[in-house]
Amino acid sequence: MSSTAATQSDGYYIPPSYIESGDYKKKSVSQHAGSKGTNQSQLYGVVRFELPIKSVCTHCNYVIGKGTRFNAKKDNVGSYFSTKIYSFTFKCYECKGKLVMQTNPKDADYDFISGIRRKVQAFDTKEAGSLGYFDTNNLSQLKDKTADPMGRLERDERQKKLQVTANSRVSGLMSLSSRDYLEDYATNSALRRSYRSDRKVRQKRKIEGEKAGMAVPMVDERVDDIAAAKRTKFTGSERKCRADEKNRMKAVRSGGIFGGPRRGDQGKASSRTRVSKASASTTTSANKKTKKGKTKRIQEVNRYVPSMASKVSTKKKETETSKHCKNNLDPLASLADYGSSDSEG
Repeated sequence: MSSTAATQSDGYYIPPSYIESGDYKKKSVSQHAGSKGTNQSQLYGVVRFELPIKSVCTHCNYVIGKGTRFNAKKDNVGSYFSTKIYSFTFKCYECKGKLVMQTNPKDADYDFISGIRRKVQAFDTKEAGSLGYFDTNNLSQLKDKTADPMGRLERDERQKKLQVTANSRVSGLMSLSSRDYLEDYATNSALRRSYRSDRKVRQKRKIEGEKAGMAVPMVDERVDDIAAAKRTKFTGSERKCRADEKNRMKAVRSGGIFGGPRRGDQGKASSRTRVSKASASTTTSANKKTKKGKTKRIQEVNRYVPSMASKVSTKKKETETSKHCKNNLDPLASLADYGSSDSEG
């Protein structure tokens, strides 16, 4: 044996002596050795079986609906060619009776073996107003049922009315289909256009509501709403209303939950009192300083005013003297007269 043939798929080298001794044919010890399975299907052959047909229990006449599930024992009871036939054994929910069903690969159906039967709903053809079941290959049954001429005439009239109704319905469906599906582009465009306009209106109303301070979008104005708004009259100005609301909220915040002052409000009040006293003392001192400054300025003005008056009177005398000199020819005599008048005064 070559080395290539001795190398297996796992890549380990197996010597020829191991192959020739036959040790590889012995069963290896495994943790699953002797195990019968890990679930109820492998251990006991129990599967979850769903009833395929509405049936009736023959023990208690309990109607079992289609799709009801059972824990059934599954057994292989034969085969149809290469397809196996399985038997399902389970119990009724009401009487705990034994129910057995089998698969039927030949007819692609199920066979009811024991304890269960198929539920068949029969009805009277005369009460239903139909002709019942008949063989389409043998039309003599239909001829026998419609042998009466008046019966054939009534049947033909009914068939005509049904045909007219069916034709009108088919034509309506065809027109509806041609309207909705032949012009799919135009229909889609119209639908999208209407949705786009509605979306813009909704966005506009939402923005208007947000501007008005509301959490919901606005709605269209109505005549009765406008009239009611015009009839509404508010008492007081808007500023006064805001001030009252502010005062009320301030009282609510400053008050306690039981009506009295909050804890710590007395300390705040005392601190506010100290601050107000300090501000009052500061204002008083400032007023005193202002009053003192005004008094000083008034005194300075009083001292300044007499000096200004004396200056004005001196200037006035000089002006009169110059005028007198111009009017008289002898200026020295005029000066002497002026001096004498001054000395007398």
